[in-house]
Amino acid sequence: MDEAPSRTHDDLDIEIELLSSSLLPAEHLRSSPSTAWPRIVDISSRDSKLSLHVAVQEGYASKDDVTLEVRSAEMGRDEAAQWKTRVVDKMDSWDDDDDYPLYQLLTTHFLPLLAPTSSPSPVPAPVEFTIPNPPPQPYHVLLVSHHLLSSTKRKNLISLSSTLSLTGFSKPGHPGIMYAIGSLPDLEEWVREVKSWNWLALRVRAGPEVVKGESEDMGGKGKENGARGGKGRGDWVELEKISEALEWLRDRGGRERERLLIDVGVGGGK
Repeated sequence: MDEAPSRTHDDLDIEIELLSSSLLPAEHLRSSPSTAWPRIVDISSRDSKLSLHVAVQEGYASKDDVTLEVRSAEMGRDEAAQWKTRVVDKMDSWDDDDDYPLYQLLTTHFLPLLAPTSSPSPVPAPVEFTIPNPPPQPYHVLLVSHHLLSSTKRKNLISLSSTLSLTGFSKPGHPGIMYAIGSLPDLEEWVREVKSWNWLALRVRAGPEVVKGESEDMGGKGKENGARGGKGRGDWVELEKISEALEWLRDRGGRERERLLIDVGVGGGK
């Protein structure tokens, strides 16, 4: 059995930084100093009675070094036991091969628990008959660079894409591939910011343009009521291989979407 990859203080600090940048306006993260062990991370929300408590042991290398609890001042013994069982079940999705396993676990399975369960009753107001604005059309864009190796760029891609509520992926290595789906203003801002980083042969190979066959509800993680305009915190993944990038595109939009990469000479052997 392969050993879990060893991690460092800096790795954990990066994950905590990514978590902090992924929080919604009502959410708050507190972390103990990086020199103190175990590292304690508490995440709470003004919109929820629940909070998350994470303890990471020194030598952090796998899920065995992480203790996670869902807490509430109003939680009874039976409910606490149910949450404990649920946490154990969700921890099974931990992937030691992921560069940021704690970040992925929390954003996928636990931060959505802090979403408000109901909205306060609005004050009655006169009935107005208005035509609702249609939801924004989803757009997409494909960027390809000579390579994507920098851990800083990879971290910043995750953080920026989460901030702009984008769905998509990056493929590190040679070549570097970045594909994003979102509203046109968010995608334009994303492209401007990514272009401002130092790249070798970075090119926009498709878009931004309307993406065919994409739901107008782009399904970002944690679509809390009203948070970030109701768009949630985005859903960004890192893929290791070109074949995985092709599969991601195919699952999202069929063979036509897959051809985005093939037509620019990436994965043409598929």
